[in-house]
Amino acid sequence: MEAFDLTSRPPAQLDLRWIASSASLAFLWTTFALANVEASLTSHHLVGLGATLTELIVAYLYVMRRPAVAVDHRRLAWVAAGIGSFGLLATRPSFRPLGGSRMDVLYVGLQIAGSVVAAGCLIVLGRSFGIVPANRGIITRGPYGIVRHPVYAGFLVAMVGYALQSPSARNFLIVAIVAVFQLVRIRYEESCLADDQAYQAYRRRVRYRLVPFLY
Repeated sequence: MEAFDLTSRPPAQLDLRWIASSASLAFLWTTFALANVEASLTSHHLVGLGATLTELIVAYLYVMRRPAVAVDHRRLAWVAAGIGSFGLLATRPSFRPLGGSRMDVLYVGLQIAGSVVAAGCLIVLGRSFGIVPANRGIITRGPYGIVRHPVYAGFLVAMVGYALQSPSARNFLIVAIVAVFQLVRIRYEESCLADDQAYQAYRRRVRYRLVPFLY
């Protein structure tokens, strides 16, 4: 795997890319949030609350992330990172809870639980969070002492809750695609960090990626 140092790029080029990507992300998140707010007002239920908050936190940390020591620039790594992080923004609410409206509390609970887990993990990461695979320092405390990628576990729970609350062929397909790319993303992230001795020790200590005793 080849890597490059971000500091070797001209500051103006970095600024333009940061502005363009941040503006695009803000537009996508706003469109997603407004769709869920409209669905909530129409149905008189909280539609997509957890999913919307989770994506907001990810978007904020993307904008505020710190420069990396080394970044994986393989094309598939970037595609997996982008889809894994923001693919959920392509879903749309419908509020037809699978199993009937009595199941809505469960699905909202899954979204909120997943959002809380992801938010807690992202807070632990702070500015060490990144979208593409990169070495921004090894974080091992808190939930990262249980599994190596707890933030993605939270994302998956929130996504499943959202898809079950607003089931449609489009939403199920998007959630499935995002989940697959999250797994690809994990592989690339671990490949990027494989040569770091601190990460090697951490990987030996924390064996599982997403679910203890399973994966």
